[in-house]
Amino acid sequence: MIHHIVFLETLPSTPPSELDTLMIEIRILLLKLPDVHNLRVGRNLDPAGPFSLFLSFDIDSLEKLEFVQRNAIYYQFERQILDVHAKRVVRYNFDMDRGKEPG
Repeated sequence: MIHHIVFLETLPSTPPSELDTLMIEIRILLLKLPDVHNLRVGRNLDPAGPFSLFLSFDIDSLEKLEFVQRNAIYYQFERQILDVHAKRVVRYNFDMDRGKEPG
């Protein structure tokens, strides 16, 4: 099981009041993907922090993650959310299966 975490630094032109709307839009889009489990979306409580939003979800394997990232819905998420509102996107993948070799 892979835990995929994404941190978003929003553009200065994205007002803080729009973060709640972005969180809802992210949930609406990514919950349409059947391989995405335990989706979490939140905003940073520290306004001085570099990242305004985060999202994370579980997925069965890196192969399924690659498949999801080629899906039209994920593409829509990237174009409507990331391309329009994100100045910087940082992604991490963590293996949650103890004792398995990555890869």
